Parts: sequence; C-alpha cells; structure tokens
Amino acid sequence: MKLLTIFGGPRKRGNTATVLGRVEDAARADGHHVVRFDLNELTFRGCQSCYACGDVMDAPGCVLEDDAIGVLEAMITADAILYASPLYMWGVAGPMKTFLDRSMCLVKDYLGPNYTSLVDGKRASLLVTCMGPLEDNADLIDPQFARFTGYAKIDTIAPWIIPGCSEPGALPADVTQGAADLASKLLGRV
Repeated sequence: MKLLTIFGGPRKRGNTATVLGRVEDAARADGHHVVRFDLNELTFRGCQSCYACGDVMDAPGCVLEDDAIGVLEAMITADAILYASPLYMWGVAGPMKTFLDRSMCLVKDYLGPNYTSLVDGKRASLLVTCMGPLEDNADLIDPQFARFTGYAKIDTIAPWIIPGCSEPGALPADVTQGAADLASKLLGRV
C-alpha cells in the first residue's frame, strides 16, 4: 500500500520530522511504499476562493498551477495520508494550514446533491508535536482536523499529539512504538 506523508514544519531535523521519519520507517518495514512531500520546500499559494475547481468533478481542477497540484494528485492515488505539523499558535503551522485550505478542491458539490470527495474513504491521521501540554495548548487540533476530514469524507485515525517536546533528543521513550502503531493503523501489516 502507498502512504503519502505531508510534512508542514520548517525544521527538517526537528521533533515532528523525527517522529514522522519513524512512522515512515515503520511503514516501509511493513512492506509499504512511502512518499513524502515537504511543504516548506514547495512553492504554492493559498486558495483564491474562485470556486473554479467545482467545475471539474474528476480532478482537483484548481486554477493555480503550482507545486500543490502534485501533492493533491498524489493524495488521490494514495491509500493513506499522514499530515504532520508542529503546533503553531494552537493549530498547524502556516504551510500546512495553507495546504489544507487548498485541499478544498478535492471536495465537489459540497452541500449539493452530488456531494463527493476525490479522497473519500482514504485513511488519514495527523501527527503533531508541541513543547507544552495538551490542555489549553494543543486541544483545538483534534476537533479542527475532524472537521476537515469529515468535510473531505476521509476515514480518520485519531490524531497523535505528542506534548512536552523541547528537542528531538527529549522525545518520549515510547515514540518508536507509537510510530509503528500509527503506521499499522493507517496501513495494516503486509
């Protein structure tokens, strides 16, 4: 199976990237194919709210011709998607937020009779690391992600939020097992 990972953080060797790498390693060890997109290395703009994408039912249909199109198309062909971001201002980092906004083009005829999604039924989860605690810090991430995945008709695996991450060397001892567990929930074992 194919796991698509979308990394929205700026630090390639930070906490989120480190944990994401362990999830990817676990998926590969189970025989799955993994493709990662690093949003911070791509050039793309935010959604322009033109709704032209609604005129194309079988493809993203976004009028912006930038690097986000490749990620959106890869989402359609993936079996599972893992979004990964450090916590920024009680939400995902800017590149991830901008990309989630662009993902609107994957949903067609929202609230209409032909409401569908090009990623309907795909399994997805969100990986978040944060320096502080969950309460009054990262507690808004879960409902925000659930709202997005519900809109996109994605089969959601509960977000994995890892609090108290001050640096990669200080990650919890059970993070490798947690990474393997998340990979298995997303893809199963081959």
